[in-house]
Amino acid sequence: MSLLLFDIPDQTPVLKLYGEEVQHIVAMEECSELIQAISKTYRAQSLPNTCTTRDKARLNLIEEAADALICLQQLMDMYKITELDIQGFIDKKCKRQEERVNAELSRRNCGRENC
Repeated sequence: MSLLLFDIPDQTPVLKLYGEEVQHIVAMEECSELIQAISKTYRAQSLPNTCTTRDKARLNLIEEAADALICLQQLMDMYKITELDIQGFIDKKCKRQEERVNAELSRRNCGRENC
């Protein structure tokens, strides 16, 4: 089981200085930049002899993930969302995903064994 723990400093000063409205927009922008970084990192893996490009894309992915995590913390602060609130949904979604994977694996194995 993986557990993400990050030491994100208190975001109250940021929220007070720039305001929640602005930080909502920043959060959307940062999520968009993370999506773009994921795409570039994926594409870089298929390019031949481009270690520099791959490394650069990976570093950008890490940076954009950090930005998105900081914004997520701000949203959690704004809406009084706790880690336990999120963990509850993570548990439900992972259980549902596990059930789907098991069902698909059973379906695939059954096809080979002519069930």
